[in-house]
Amino acid sequence: MMPTCKTCAHWKTPQDSYMQRGVCGLLNDPDTYEPMQRGFEVRICKHPAQTFCEAPVERNGFGLTDGSHYMAALATAEDFGCVRHEEVKHEPN
Repeated sequence: MMPTCKTCAHWKTPQDSYMQRGVCGLLNDPDTYEPMQRGFEVRICKHPAQTFCEAPVERNGFGLTDGSHYMAALATAEDFGCVRHEEVKHEPN
């Protein structure tokens, strides 16, 4: 089984307030418009090899782009799998 984002060192909680509230935040209930849980976590991939508005530079690399060239982010759910996974390193107690 492929490792997933949930255990990856590059899967980060966004610092940007739009991403925190919008893409990675709670959903709005379509009936009541009240915040509701999604059932799984969403964060942003911050892998250092990802490129922005240019081609990947490695054979197993990846790049992000959008029409404005202003901002793009790879938001993933916790069970998304990736060949670039790097296990979170835990410091010994």
